[in-house]
Amino acid sequence: MQNSLPNTPAQGREFRLPRPMTALGLLGCLFLFCLVVAGVLLPFLPRLVSRPEAAVRIAAVIQDLLIFILPAVGTAMVVTRLPARLLAVDTFPRWKSVLAALVILICSVPAMNWIIEWNKNWHLPESMAGAEMFFRQLEEGANATVELLMTGASIPSLIVSVLIVGVLAGFSEELFFRGALQRILGMSRMNKHLAIWLVAFIFSAFHFQLFGFVPRMLLGAFLGYLLWWSGSLWLPVIVHIFNNTVVVIAAYCSANSTDPAGNPVESLGAAPASASEILLVVGSFAVTAAGIWFFRRHICPPAK
Repeated sequence: MQNSLPNTPAQGREFRLPRPMTALGLLGCLFLFCLVVAGVLLPFLPRLVSRPEAAVRIAAVIQDLLIFILPAVGTAMVVTRLPARLLAVDTFPRWKSVLAALVILICSVPAMNWIIEWNKNWHLPESMAGAEMFFRQLEEGANATVELLMTGASIPSLIVSVLIVGVLAGFSEELFFRGALQRILGMSRMNKHLAIWLVAFIFSAFHFQLFGFVPRMLLGAFLGYLLWWSGSLWLPVIVHIFNNTVVVIAAYCSANSTDPAGNPVESLGAAPASASEILLVVGSFAVTAAGIWFFRRHICPPAK
């Protein structure tokens, strides 16, 4: 028996799930059950932990473990004798795939910042002013929670933030949304592209941030295609962790900087005013699209 994880894509090692809809139902039931359990447990944390930032960090860890990791692992262990294969964690991607995916992500920053700014400035019709106010309040609450997670001016606080927001959140969300949900849907009769975009939609909707919905859905779709093309969940996990970690470090540097320009990562391409800035955003869109095409054609080509 071979114990080490193979270092090749899973193409040619096709895994089939006998009853994907049963697995999907089990995943949904476990998710709802764990969501209820988390909803019961988490309100007690502020009474047990005096520091608000510590309570929020502990709550984030519990949420990731209960809501994302436990349902995904539990479902995989029940529905198949090869849970690691179902979740696509038994295969490591090639280093070229990791490098190429990270380069594409970096090149997309100006384009994504422009989309983020465009989505942030959405306005609902006047007849839905109450709904817009509700979603704005949700957005503000989510931002306040993230700020608490990344609070602290010390290096140890930064490390804790990276571990929780970057590593744990990136891994747990990919395990549930891509490793479990997308993989199960992809083994049903659903079209692979539809499964990827549906999961990306659910992934973004779960964050309850209407004015950040589009960029998060696009990121989810990119991660979904990385899983499909590489056959390894570790590729989107690495990219997701890298993305979250950069956000945490950029926020930390911005909070501890006297530069009035703010966060350079978030501002790059967000509001292009000059011809050079517009060219930067357009070039980012073009290079990102070309990078994705090159990735699919030459890094992870379709099986013949």
